[in-house]
Amino acid sequence: MTLKSFFCLICSAVLLTGCWDTKEIEDVGIVTGLALDVAEEDHMLMINQYVKPGQIPTQQDSSQTDSPYQNLESTGTTLFEMIRENSLESNRPPNYTHLKSILFSTKLLEKEQLSQLIDLYIRDHEFRRTVPVFITMDPVQKIFNAQPEKELFPSIQIKELSENYHKNNTNPKNLTIGDMSQYISEKRSFIIPGMAMINGNIKSYGAGVISGKTSQYIGWIPLEKMEGIRYLYNNVEGGYLYLSEKNIADGPVVLEIKGADSKFDVSFSDGELSMSVDVKVTTSLGEDWGVDRNVFKTGWEEGIKEAADKNIEDKINTILQIAQKELETDFVHLSQWVRIHQPDYWNKHKEEWDDIFPQIDIDVQADVIIKDFGTQNFNMK
Repeated sequence: MTLKSFFCLICSAVLLTGCWDTKEIEDVGIVTGLALDVAEEDHMLMINQYVKPGQIPTQQDSSQTDSPYQNLESTGTTLFEMIRENSLESNRPPNYTHLKSILFSTKLLEKEQLSQLIDLYIRDHEFRRTVPVFITMDPVQKIFNAQPEKELFPSIQIKELSENYHKNNTNPKNLTIGDMSQYISEKRSFIIPGMAMINGNIKSYGAGVISGKTSQYIGWIPLEKMEGIRYLYNNVEGGYLYLSEKNIADGPVVLEIKGADSKFDVSFSDGELSMSVDVKVTTSLGEDWGVDRNVFKTGWEEGIKEAADKNIEDKINTILQIAQKELETDFVHLSQWVRIHQPDYWNKHKEEWDDIFPQIDIDVQADVIIKDFGTQNFNMK
């Protein structure tokens, strides 16, 4: 062996020593979900949902003898304190780089300011700003102890449910830690997607409203009223409209939503601010229970369109009633349109917006277009 070859061999032995700082996955405390609630004696409750690698079924062995996750609970007055308390129960320190969801209880957010509760998540490098946040009226243990049918972990099931917003307009879009931090810094009210345990299953269920003034929970938007928010946020991508026999004499129909576009205008006249919301919705006839309806007859859709227009207008006005009269807070973010269309007025009155918003007259107009009626019709001859 030449001296040159020997030197190369020594260098290779030094450089190819392997990953000296790696850790076995069983030694890493991977946390997929984090939940916060109230506890006794003015303390908070924290649940860290840990992965149990040895209990995750593989393709070769799909049998599952034990739960693939472990919930570790701790109580304290600060989040940092509760995280460190995990070391009293586990030799695996929590690792949050794979966190999938954070769940708050309404009871906790009635008592504590959200701006204080997320301070650690913004500061710590392990917490990604893209982690989605949720809220529940149930005790958080109830949801985090569930046994999901489609996912191995409740914390992942929560995240997956929230990604169906383009299929059902009662689901709000995801709210991330980053989004929430921005709203709080701007002192804007907003909603957090809600979750609930219903008949033993985790389900997407409405949303909780957070006040821009107090950074605390102030009210709940029920599931059946959520659709109006989606039109005001202008993020309707799909879903459907059900028009019952009360709305249409010829029988119920279901219109499949193909797309929607909401336009906002703001006027200032005689010292008064007013707004208009015009919503155009493109649909197709998805299901027809009116067996005598002839879709080949001119004007067949007039009654359906009228009922559909009113259906959407009622949904939007219901949310505006909650925002302006019941909660008196702009969680539908109409202030952004005042800032865009009336910048001088906004710069002069933005500090008074919470007092002005409940008094604004808002006109809502919907225009539903029915583009087609499917591939066949029973009346076709």
